[in-house]
Amino acid sequence: MSGESDIPFVEETGHEEPDETSGFREQPDFERLEASPTVDELFAPASDEPPFSRCVLTTSLHLSVAAESRTNRWTDWNGYTTPEILTTIDDEYRALRQAAALSDISPMVKYRISGRDAASYLDRLVADNVMRLSVDEVMPVVFCEDRGFVVGDGHLFRLGESEYRLVTEETHLAWLLDSALGFQVHVEDVGAALAALSLQGPHAAAVLNAAGFYDIETIRPYAARWFDLGGIPVYASRTGATGELGYELWVDPEDAPMLWARLFDKGAEFGLAATGYAVRELARIEAGIPRVGCDYLGAFAAVDLADASTPFELGLASLVDLESGHFTGRDALRRLKQREPRHLVVSMALDFPEPVQFCAVEREGAIDGTATSIGFSPALGLNLALARLRYRTGPVALSVEVDFREGLSVRRLKIPARLLTEAVIGSPMRHAVPAPLLAEF
Repeated sequence: MSGESDIPFVEETGHEEPDETSGFREQPDFERLEASPTVDELFAPASDEPPFSRCVLTTSLHLSVAAESRTNRWTDWNGYTTPEILTTIDDEYRALRQAAALSDISPMVKYRISGRDAASYLDRLVADNVMRLSVDEVMPVVFCEDRGFVVGDGHLFRLGESEYRLVTEETHLAWLLDSALGFQVHVEDVGAALAALSLQGPHAAAVLNAAGFYDIETIRPYAARWFDLGGIPVYASRTGATGELGYELWVDPEDAPMLWARLFDKGAEFGLAATGYAVRELARIEAGIPRVGCDYLGAFAAVDLADASTPFELGLASLVDLESGHFTGRDALRRLKQREPRHLVVSMALDFPEPVQFCAVEREGAIDGTATSIGFSPALGLNLALARLRYRTGPVALSVEVDFREGLSVRRLKIPARLLTEAVIGSPMRHAVPAPLLAEF
């Protein structure tokens, strides 16, 4: 042959006529060809590639939730693959406000804080009085650095005399460990060792009661209790950020799929539906709750301190007790409380009948702030937003500009906006004790 080939050949020993060039006819060795690498295998990771270099994180409920998906729309939440919308945003919102909505909130960051000095350590860490928290109670908390700027916020559970659980939206392990110096306390990230489900809506208590959570309706808001569900230990707390009657269920990861299946089996008659991240965000906006990393930057994430916020600027003054014992940032917060805030994170509404997207918030024709979270409330027919505005005294007349594309043209419209002083949706059932069951509607 005139040139070399990469294809493997063998000599054929049959009765065919010899090749005029080589004297023998050469045939491909198909077994060796089939054993050679395919195109896909050439791009496969090398055997010595670290396993975490191509890692997609999924929760223990991923397969259970995926079975409910009709859209294949997923998003990232703290590195975990989580559903954005499972069916339609309207159907999921209807379940939340009129029946019961079940979602996987396992990507929440969870810390176990235990030891002899656990209470003293937490009282030094957060801006409220931790000593008033009893066993099986929950309190919303905010924690700051020395200058009074917010590092993060979350919910603090007291599980025992010297055992607590802190649940946050972002990772704060380095700050928690630094703050633990001098205390006999153990701080451990238990995010992967603890699954969590959120069940929210007017029928939430009825679904849980039917599933075997007997006397669930007697749990007070921000209280919790252990349940034995056919041998599965479940810690149920009356918490949530939707403005509805709601519960959060904390369970071992291996038991989570069975709990999910049981709730769906017993909750079908009450209209239970699986919901994704988008409905959770919409409910948060309706409740006017700011989220770190979205509506404000934590003190250590803000490159410029002008982008950091105090609890008073975030509307979290109720989580600060300046008369309690000393905590990190207390002296600075006492001084800051006497000054005017630099900016405010506020809730606002646009009386416009269809969803719109915008960023800049104007006051008297000049940009005065930024819309950080935007959502359209189907229940109210309003565009709602959380926004970070410069602080000013006097009358407030806000507006936003929205671009509408019509064919190859653009129409720009200025829409007036108004500030909201309270959550636009808040069911009275969320505070009722006992919580209403379906038979009482």
